[in-house]
Order: sequence, then C-alpha cells, then structure tokens
Amino acid sequence: MHFAPTEEQADFAQATRSVLVRMSDSSAVRAAWQTGRPPASLWGALADLGLLTLLAPEPLGGGSELELIAALEEVGRAAAPGPIIETAAVAVPLLAVFAPDLLADDDLLAGGITATTSEVMPHLGAGAGLLLETDRIGLVDLGGVQPLEALDASRMVGRLGEDRRQAAQTIAAGPEAGRQVALARDRAAAATASVLLGLSARAVEMTVEYTSARHQFGVPVGSFQAVKHHVASAHVAIEMARPLTEAASWALSAGAAEASRLCSMAKVTANQAARRTAKAALQCHGAIGYTMEADLHLYLMRIWSLLNAWGTTEDHLSRVSASLSLPALAS
Repeated sequence: MHFAPTEEQADFAQATRSVLVRMSDSSAVRAAWQTGRPPASLWGALADLGLLTLLAPEPLGGGSELELIAALEEVGRAAAPGPIIETAAVAVPLLAVFAPDLLADDDLLAGGITATTSEVMPHLGAGAGLLLETDRIGLVDLGGVQPLEALDASRMVGRLGEDRRQAAQTIAAGPEAGRQVALARDRAAAATASVLLGLSARAVEMTVEYTSARHQFGVPVGSFQAVKHHVASAHVAIEMARPLTEAASWALSAGAAEASRLCSMAKVTANQAARRTAKAALQCHGAIGYTMEADLHLYLMRIWSLLNAWGTTEDHLSRVSASLSLPALAS
C-alpha cells in the first residue's frame, strides 16, 4: 500500500512551512518561553491557514488526518509553540462531534484549546482545556491554575486539583464519549509522532550545519567518521519512522481497524528516533548544545517534553503487544 503524501497534502504542508518560516523563527519560540503562550500573530496565521480547524466540518475545516499529520511535521521543524496538537488533533474533532456550537466561539478558540487525560494539563496559556476521562469529556476552567516547572517553558504545564476536575462542565458522557476519547488519544499519539519527526529532522540539519562550520585540526568536525556515524544513524532512524506515521494517518482517515495499533507504532518509532537524534545532536554540538543561546537547545527541550506526551514508549509498546496477543515488548 502506498502511504506517501498526495500532491494536495504536500501543498498544504508546504503552505504550513511558508507560514512558520515567517512567523515562528527562534525569536518567536524564545518569546513563548517567557510568556508560556505563542505570539498572537502566529496563532492567528495558523488559524487563517486552516490548520487548527482542519478536522472540523465544512466550512471551518473539511480536511482529514492525512493533511493534518503531514502538516504537523512542519510544525515540528519550526518548533512552533502553542497547543497545536491539542487544539487541531484533539479538541476540535471532539467538539465537532459533541459541541459544534463551541467551534463558532471565537473567544474560546483565540488562544487554542488544550487537553489532557491526566491531572497534569499542558499549555496553560490556552484559552480553555478539555479533560478526557474513560467515558466523559469535560470543559475545564484554567483560570488560576499554577504552572509547574517544565522542561520546555513554552509548553507550560499545571496540575488540576480534584475540585477543578469535578467542576468541569460535562460536554459528553457515556459509551460514545468513551469511543471518541480513545480515538482522540490515538490521533494525538500520531500527531505527536509527526511533530517529533519534524523536530528531529531539523535537529539533524542544524547538526550538519554546525559540524560543517566548526573546524578542528584544519578540517570540518563533520568530516570525522565518528560524527558522520552519529548523524547518519539519527537520519536513518527518522526515515524509518516516517512511513509508520504516514500509515497511521491513513488508517485514522479511513477508520481502519488497525488504526490504534499503527498510531502506537508511530509513537514508539518516533520516540526512539527523536531520543537518538537528541543524543547525537547534543554530542556533536558539544557544550554549546546545553546553552539557551544555541537554537538547538529549544529543539532538545521540545523533544524531551514530547517523548512522554500522549503515551510513553513503554505505554505504546504494551498496546502494540496486546493488540497482537504477544508477550510485553521491551523498549
């Protein structure tokens, strides 16, 4: 089966890249580290592009996971801040099913809608939050939630107290809510995998650029075999993971029976590729890679913060093994 993006999907991804090149450079990402939220101009540009509401019905969206997940790799390449995954892949499709009137609320969507399946809510700078439980979806008031220390300050997180979780406005409950929550978790895993691949691909490019420009013993550091091996291994891991993310997006859009397993496989391989890439890029950059002055640092922190988002490697390995009736797989 051929999972490569169609011309239409590639065009949308390219349009997304064009917006992000202009609106999400390293200064925009650094600004989000100070405020905990994306610049309003960036969020508005993504909304105008249609990325955030792609999975809403016409006239707001009308797209599918094929276009969304292909475009999210560009979001990763730019390390774009904000609850893009939570809004586009989780909240909007859930609201489209259970509360379509809320999608017309400009104030609600202005800062994005974040979501969580636990007591820890990411992206506190969002306008609202969805609490996803086994068979219930609640709209949470984020006012006054105190942020916790986070690896990536542009992805602020906070802990929801029991009182706040109980007070969440129920949008849907029951078996159908449970089915849609499970689908949303799969979609978020595949979306996070795509963002991780974009982050990793750009980190490899930055490493090639740095090691080509830095010289030792009269030659570029990148000409050393050990450096080549690190970078090549990371690149191969990324390219091996991408087809699974493309397969997951196809399965989601087609409602295929194997969609859940493919989403978990995509998250596992993207996690493994991103972890390998982060280690290789940091080793090849040396001490400067640890500093905030290096743009690579922004990518490393985002990678590390997303490795556990929407399921750890171990969680998804367990899901894959269970779906195949195999003994638990090791990471």
